[in-house]
Amino acid sequence: MARRNDPKGRRGTPEEREAIAAKYQDAVAQLQRTAYWNLRSTIASVCVFLGVFAILFIAWGEADGARLVPTLACAIGGVCGAGVYFSRPYPLLVRWLLLAAVSFTALGLAGLAIVAGTSS
Repeated sequence: MARRNDPKGRRGTPEEREAIAAKYQDAVAQLQRTAYWNLRSTIASVCVFLGVFAILFIAWGEADGARLVPTLACAIGGVCGAGVYFSRPYPLLVRWLLLAAVSFTALGLAGLAIVAGTSS
């Protein structure tokens, strides 16, 4: 019931307002958790995508000589990225796998860029 003395036009008792505020905060927290998981899974998907191509290049024999080590680093990054999906119940493990996936993939891509720059 609205109070006539309330200058801001609030309705309900203080307990009802607190319950509504708590429900709103829970909804926002759930949205943030979902958004963070979506970001993590997108990053992991990119690492897996690049890792699949790295494994294909190794299988086809395209990654030989100086390109082999950076290509292997990309492949390891892809494997770590795939591990993110299987370890979802363990948030700390997900964080470390995602960090490893991004690190190995970035090192592999940087290595491939260096090798491509020096070979031309």
